[in-house]
Amino acid sequence: MRSAILATVFVSALAQSGAQPFAGTWTAALAGQTYARLELKVTDGSIGGQIRLGAVHFGREGTVEAVNKTAQDSTPTPIFDVALRNGVLSFARKDEDEIDRFEMQLVNGDGRLTFLLSASDRAELASQGVSTVQPLTLKRVTQ
Repeated sequence: MRSAILATVFVSALAQSGAQPFAGTWTAALAGQTYARLELKVTDGSIGGQIRLGAVHFGREGTVEAVNKTAQDSTPTPIFDVALRNGVLSFARKDEDEIDRFEMQLVNGDGRLTFLLSASDRAELASQGVSTVQPLTLKRVTQ
């Protein structure tokens, strides 16, 4: 019994320490316009939060070239299916009738947010001449 309790405490502490570096508020901006805001919290060893995504235009190389609607103008969406494996935080959000999926890694103090595009998303972007979408660089907001 005692070893089971110790194992539970150890696993919980390990999960929390792995998720803790992701905790905080992360933003991506172009020319002073914030187009992505990800807020992550660790509670009882589990990570959760919400995301706001504005509307952007991707250039041919898959980078954000213009912000059409800022994150401030969008509604926060709770994230779900959150998992941390090998330093990669994966999660999803519901966007109307669709589910958007993401992965985030920490690289040199920044967050690298990758969109996991569906076949229909890839087809839509391809019709606009965009073959891929580059990961977004998120900066931690200091308070």
